Amino acid sequence: MSAPNMDCEQRSDIERVYGWIANLCNKETRFWAMLELCERRSHIDSLGLLLWHSFGAVSGLLQEIVSIYPAIYQDIELTGQHSHRICTAIGLIQAMASHPFIGIQLIRCQFMCYLMPLLKMTSQTRTVEHVRLSVLGVICGLLKSDHPEIVAYFLGTELIPLILRQLELGTTMSKVLCAFVLYRTLEHEVGLKFASRRLSRRLHLIHTLARVVHQLTLEPEPRVLKHVVRIYSRLADHPQSLELILKLLPAQIRNGYFCQEGLAGFESASLELADLNRKLVTKHEKKDKANDDTMPEKH
Repeated sequence: MSAPNMDCEQRSDIERVYGWIANLCNKETRFWAMLELCERRSHIDSLGLLLWHSFGAVSGLLQEIVSIYPAIYQDIELTGQHSHRICTAIGLIQAMASHPFIGIQLIRCQFMCYLMPLLKMTSQTRTVEHVRLSVLGVICGLLKSDHPEIVAYFLGTELIPLILRQLELGTTMSKVLCAFVLYRTLEHEVGLKFASRRLSRRLHLIHTLARVVHQLTLEPEPRVLKHVVRIYSRLADHPQSLELILKLLPAQIRNGYFCQEGLAGFESASLELADLNRKLVTKHEKKDKANDDTMPEKH
């Protein structure tokens, strides 16, 4: 194919993309435009930037998000078509959230306040689950940027309680994403301090983890187990959380129940579980020694 023809095709592709973005402003044309853009988002360079800087595009996506609120607050059943439409809109929001610059802008303009209510839906139907996974995908994308401001923002929302509920009661894929979100949050010092600051928070978190471990003995899921082990290890870095873990750590974590060779999805299970137990023993011994050193001598 000659160079002029290639240039013409590229210009034509670019014009189509711009046309679809412009159609996001119109409710009548928005769904098909979202489908076209979502289908090609991995092939469109800087789609997130284009959406963010295009007049009316973000507003159009926001209208789609708000349209699901009656299903949340009035207990209206979510149809498959409505779920598909919302998930497509969220998919384009994820394209923006995955961009380092746009992701932090979404946080600063409080855009996530419109997505967080979608995690409050308790139904486990397929239509609701698709929406829930889409929202969790946006949150995972934001946390992958490793920006402390993003973590601090989520700590000021209801995210952690909502994540813990889904970690215990959700579907397998919800649990995988929720475990990742929790681990990424605790990786940051501000997240660890937040989770460990109050006794009620520590108890809620550690009791939930224990129940999840029990579920994993009945229905093994290595991807969830991997993050749970790493969450325990991270919590052990905080003295007050360490104290509770030493008291409430499930026996299955201590006794090597999950130490299988070549556990698909968590191949390093044996190594990481052994490291966790060594870490707990070491910190416990240091804690006891520190207590002994501070005790007054008897004469």
